[in-house]
Amino acid sequence: MRNRAPFAAALVVLLWLPSTGVADDQFKYYWSTYEYDLFYANTSPDDPEKAERLEATLLKIIKQSDTSGRKPPPGILAEYGFFLYERGQTDEAIEYFEREAGQWPESRVFMERVIVSLRTGEAE
Repeated sequence: MRNRAPFAAALVVLLWLPSTGVADDQFKYYWSTYEYDLFYANTSPDDPEKAERLEATLLKIIKQSDTSGRKPPPGILAEYGFFLYERGQTDEAIEYFEREAGQWPESRVFMERVIVSLRTGEAE
């Protein structure tokens, strides 16, 4: 008869992990189809349809995060703000850059520099 202790120990660990929150880390943020859309937008930078799809995905992620009361993934607010800036919606872009700085303190210095350069016209 085989020793079943290693199998039993592994089973206990696998059953214990979800209760510790380790298994939930991969679902900490809502990403939608971001990875897929970002890849295809970057492989075809001249295709406006793929860029529009990425922008729609960013907005979907932001709305889902807002409605669930969770922080959006890092960089999503800034990336959406950049889309707004490219369309000439500078004030709206600054709002998203400010939200990014507020949600993610580690981005504050960079976001503040971007905001200052937009307000002073240095980014034009």
